[in-house]
Amino acid sequence: MPSASGSILTSAEDQRPESITDQVSSCRKFALTRGIQVLDDHVYADEAASGARRDRTGLKQLVAASESGAFEAVLIDDLSRLARDNYLMLSVLAQLRFSGVRVISVADGLDSDDDEAALGIQIRGIFNELQLRDLRKKTLRGQIGQKERGFSVGERTFGYRSIPVGTIRMDKKGRPRPDGYKMTVEPREAAIVQDIFSSFAAGKALTHIVKRLNQDNVAGQLRRAKAWSPATITRMLRNEKYIGRWVWNRTETRRDPTNGRRRKFAKPESSWMVNADEALRVVPQDVWDSVQTRLTEVAKIWPGQKGKRGFEVQHGSRTRVYPTHLLSGSMLCSCCGKTIAQVSGKDGGYYGCLTAAKRGCNNRLLVKRKLVERVILSELHEHIIQPGNIEYVLRRASEEVGRLTADLPNAVRLKEADLQAEERRIHNFIEFIGEGRGTRTLADALSQAERRAKDLSDELEMMRRSCEDTLTPPPRVWIEERLARIQEILERRTAPAALILRKVLGPVRLEPTKGEIGRPYYRAHSSLDVLALLDADPESGDPESGSNTLRKWRRGESNP
Repeated sequence: MPSASGSILTSAEDQRPESITDQVSSCRKFALTRGIQVLDDHVYADEAASGARRDRTGLKQLVAASESGAFEAVLIDDLSRLARDNYLMLSVLAQLRFSGVRVISVADGLDSDDDEAALGIQIRGIFNELQLRDLRKKTLRGQIGQKERGFSVGERTFGYRSIPVGTIRMDKKGRPRPDGYKMTVEPREAAIVQDIFSSFAAGKALTHIVKRLNQDNVAGQLRRAKAWSPATITRMLRNEKYIGRWVWNRTETRRDPTNGRRRKFAKPESSWMVNADEALRVVPQDVWDSVQTRLTEVAKIWPGQKGKRGFEVQHGSRTRVYPTHLLSGSMLCSCCGKTIAQVSGKDGGYYGCLTAAKRGCNNRLLVKRKLVERVILSELHEHIIQPGNIEYVLRRASEEVGRLTADLPNAVRLKEADLQAEERRIHNFIEFIGEGRGTRTLADALSQAERRAKDLSDELEMMRRSCEDTLTPPPRVWIEERLARIQEILERRTAPAALILRKVLGPVRLEPTKGEIGRPYYRAHSSLDVLALLDADPESGDPESGSNTLRKWRRGESNP
């Protein structure tokens, strides 16, 4: 055979670098016996990459180099190193043949320039693909067997950790292997999960939760700062594992033959393996239900979804999920049953029927936003200030104090675990430096770990002192003073306060009423009582006062 320039392509899926070295050695020996000069700059390797993937870095570099005429032949240990998928292998061979490059498979004894080898290449490609499919089936069969025995198989989830169970044996490579692994709740991470669910159920926005977690440097599953994102939180909020329902084999992945990328596809429910275990529950059922309801409401206010364009027919109002005022999304027009909302921002804002603004309702009565809030919250205050209600608030406050006190020992244990973990890191750093392998970066990491351990120790000391102190509920006078300033307190956190008011008041129906004398006014019907609302500012004597927008809206000349 005349001398020719050649390159070597190798790949290994078993994570062993020795496999790559052995393949290169085999190809070099073959090249030496055939008089082929191997170019050292053109040895392409794909470590820990499946032969079924098209997007392997080494393979892409090889094809690109072949198009530029960098070599005349490609040596591979066997055809499965080129590709295990028959369609992919044939398409790569066609690309290389088009560029005038021959492919020689050393172990298979096949040469693409040999016309008689065409059938052998086809058969070998089919065999490699069947071998890969057989491996997948055996792997799935083994996983199903482990699941039937009650073990977990690669189901790592934030909030849980796997622990080895059963007899520990040594495998063929001398590594210890237990009978299997089972999931258990990881207290520190579970506390973070509970906090996320509680915050979202209380009306906090995803961006608010993400910002707080990143600012507090809360370690996520990736164990690095700024690792939290709205997408991560959303996936957590929809994960049924947190209520003890673990579903396995729900989806399968298939590789797209055109680009080699994997995509998930749903499997029939009959193939699912469901394990319901209350011992693995992290989130109470009522909190879970509240979160799922709010996720559904939030999803309605955003346009588009996968495969869809624009808003859905039954999209919701953003104000209902993220209220901007205390009564946003709570009031309905008794004439048409539609929403009453702010129709102008003049003088603090005016409420009116939105359907009337669009000429679909005759109710064009306006009322100041501040007046509505003052009257309704005043009535709410009178309702709450009753002696029986005060006693109820005191009792609930005592229960809440007791709950917080009961959680302190658990919080102390979590903080102790964090401190122990940090002290182990410090010990490992010191041992590493003591062996003479210290660097400036390692010294900086040691200093940071020591500062972190000091902060944890201080926090732990404060928490222990808190456990020793006796917490008492606030006095009755304090509660009454707070209730007297109910509107001021609620406005400090408008969005969550508005969501709570909706539950307390129920739908507030505003009925336009005209008395025998005086101006028209609204009567507000809620689950508390019937309230009367004047339609204009008592300090203003001009019924047409306000912005031009309001006057046009009253006459129906234009939409506000």
